[in-house]
Amino acid sequence: MMLCTACCQIFVGSLDQRTHTHHLHVHDLEQAAIHKCHICRVLWNAVSDHPRQSKQPKEYEKPFPNPVSRYYIRCKSAARKSILELGFTVNKNGIDTWGRSITFCLQNMNVAGSHIDNNVTYSPNTWAPSMSGALKWLSRCQATHTRCRSSSVSGYTPTRLLQIGQPSFEKIRLSLCPQREGTAVQYATLSHCWGTSKPSNYSTLNSISLKNLHEGVLISELDQVFQDAVFTARSLGLGFLWIDSLCIFQDSKADWQREAPLMTHVYSGAVINIAATIAAGCDVSCFPERDLSLIQPCIIKSAWDDCENHQYILYHNDFRDATFKDLPLMKRAWVVQELLLAPRILHLTGSQLFWECYELNACETYPGGLPPNIHEQWLTRDILWNLRFSSKSDLELMGRNTANEEIDTMRKLWKTIVEIYTTARLTYGTDKLIALSGISKIIGRYLGDEYCAGLWRTSLVTDLFWFGPSVRGEKCSRPNPYRAPSWSWASVDGRSSVPIFVNGQLEDIQALTNIITCEVQTATGDPFGIVTGGFLRVSGPLATIQLELKHDDEWHVFFDGAWWNDKVRLYIRLDCTPSTYHLHCLPLFLDNHQLPTWNMSCLLLEPTRKARGQFKRAGILHAFSGAMGMQVWTNFEDTKNENWLEYESRCDGGGYVITIL
Repeated sequence: MMLCTACCQIFVGSLDQRTHTHHLHVHDLEQAAIHKCHICRVLWNAVSDHPRQSKQPKEYEKPFPNPVSRYYIRCKSAARKSILELGFTVNKNGIDTWGRSITFCLQNMNVAGSHIDNNVTYSPNTWAPSMSGALKWLSRCQATHTRCRSSSVSGYTPTRLLQIGQPSFEKIRLSLCPQREGTAVQYATLSHCWGTSKPSNYSTLNSISLKNLHEGVLISELDQVFQDAVFTARSLGLGFLWIDSLCIFQDSKADWQREAPLMTHVYSGAVINIAATIAAGCDVSCFPERDLSLIQPCIIKSAWDDCENHQYILYHNDFRDATFKDLPLMKRAWVVQELLLAPRILHLTGSQLFWECYELNACETYPGGLPPNIHEQWLTRDILWNLRFSSKSDLELMGRNTANEEIDTMRKLWKTIVEIYTTARLTYGTDKLIALSGISKIIGRYLGDEYCAGLWRTSLVTDLFWFGPSVRGEKCSRPNPYRAPSWSWASVDGRSSVPIFVNGQLEDIQALTNIITCEVQTATGDPFGIVTGGFLRVSGPLATIQLELKHDDEWHVFFDGAWWNDKVRLYIRLDCTPSTYHLHCLPLFLDNHQLPTWNMSCLLLEPTRKARGQFKRAGILHAFSGAMGMQVWTNFEDTKNENWLEYESRCDGGGYVITIL
């Protein structure tokens, strides 16, 4: 793979750890990227999403007072020169990158040679060599990967499968319960985006297409993504394929409610999941003509004059994430569960194939495995798969410290999954919880905890303090139709973050609200199923609070008979615009880890006006010592409330009982 003149100069002369000039002009960096310089293309792609400052195009050809890019090289491994770090800082003059740092690794070919394969010849127009490589990955995994084999085919067979036969067959047909006597059916699953275009007649299962699908339809009559999935599964030696739109009736709510909870078994029971990562819709090809320079590894030979020289493999640390971050499938909410549950994944990214299993992450550039220091997505797959065959009894056999560490790991895992999941898109909002039910079941079984519409019973008081988007311009909404109680993050659209407190921190948490009742109704009685209703009945301190938005994100608060404006000690975030700013404040818990100071986490509640003391969540309030005049936490006992304070009943020891829908 080629390098431009500026990049070639990096590997000659003196090897020191000082910062050196790279490109002087933005125009030079852009042109080097266009001409396929391996390094400059990465730099340009990393910064080109950022808007240029308002300058005329010709001004970009002029040098800036400082170079547009600088670089350094330093040793990264204990054995000098085994792994070197090559770092770039791209100046924000001309490109608004905020001084972004981009790093590469240089690994000695004597060590890194196993990652690449110089004997493979690729073609821009055919993917046959690529599929041969994928078959090698699968065969190697099934034959030699101990962890993958121990958690391989579970014996589960989906209700329906597509029988795809051999490569010479022109038709596929829908097969009902294709269980073979004494053997498990080996099948692949497909993760794909539905897109906006209307699917072909035989690309969805419904009461009209059922007869034809049973009898067999021509592969050429399927949408392009499904044709590509058939080609891929056949290339891997598999005779059955599961596709959601062809294996679940699309015109039957009953069939959907029956099949959706089985997704855990469908994806985890497959031999492999084929991910149509490149395709935004079913009419898009997963195997387009491609630029082979994107596949070839970058091998450089150093010519430093003050140290020993070697051949190195050069790679971008964010190579994998940069490939995946903007691909359509990664923005689909259902795929979070599908990719986390699958034992093996073959990503069709349009530029090359990527492989994932427990023991190997690879791609066509690095068929022997991704080199060290490449940042990877879905690192939680390992943890989740270790839990598939575990339960609370396994947790109870551990020592106390080990068990606490495991629980902490699960809390962190759940937080990560929710944050990834809520940034993705759902075609149907009512799928919000069901699309994550497989993962929820695994974690719930392991913890032995009660699942409460996306929250957990043992940590419910702190879980209730989830919050929505913090990025300016990013908004939440709580749309119809109903999908969860207002106190669940699943009730809103938009990125949500769930607070976690690991074992050591819990000692500093003082619960202020008591959960009397938590009830969640689901369509099928399965606590992990589609939610149709639910409420919380709680007791705790309660106070009236009035909000007024004076400026952008600057809240003025009327509390305890006075107006307060304290951006430093008071933090407010609303889920969406309430019907009134006359709200109620329910303190959930105090965090006393920095005594004598404290911070208090509260819910902001809006009356439903349907029953006295009945509320829905409006947002959160986070108060620090001294906020709203409270130098010492007083439990709201002496707070001056407005006459619109409402509740169901008073508690004997102080506080109020209310219901939150």
